[in-house]
Amino acid sequence: MKKLEVSLNILHYCIYRAHYNLHLLANKINPFNLIHELPFQKRRYEKLGIDIHKEINKAFSDKNNGLSIMVAGGVLFAVLFFLLFAITKILMSAINNGTVLSAGYFIGFGLLSLIVCYLFVFKNDKYLAYFKDFESWTKNESRKYGWTSFVFIVAVFLMFFVSLSWHR
Repeated sequence: MKKLEVSLNILHYCIYRAHYNLHLLANKINPFNLIHELPFQKRRYEKLGIDIHKEINKAFSDKNNGLSIMVAGGVLFAVLFFLLFAITKILMSAINNGTVLSAGYFIGFGLLSLIVCYLFVFKNDKYLAYFKDFESWTKNESRKYGWTSFVFIVAVFLMFFVSLSWHR
């Protein structure tokens, strides 16, 4: 169970970092950021005593309530949901029992995904302790776990799409 917890938290962290890094990349090419450079906007921010770019980045990077952590939690839930769906669909097709996945299955997949996410990642903010550990990864470790997470997510979605067309 500990390996599952660590693996889920690694996946969660990698999704969080990917989303935050995509935000930083988007900042560089986003033409709407030029709005913040207009003189009246600059005066307003100076009057408020804020650096708008730092405030926006903080809204994304906040590990308790930030946008990136919320997206990471949602993606983690979705990955688990699609994994459960795909495995069940493939197994049902393999034993060829003719059972059709009804709404009850989807509710069950959703509840199970939610329970797993809660128990292994979100309960008592476990992920924060893991994030602290993961932030000290070397560049090679970060790259390795990032690519592993990416490949896993792609594999889950490919398995999901294959399971939709799997007939025996």
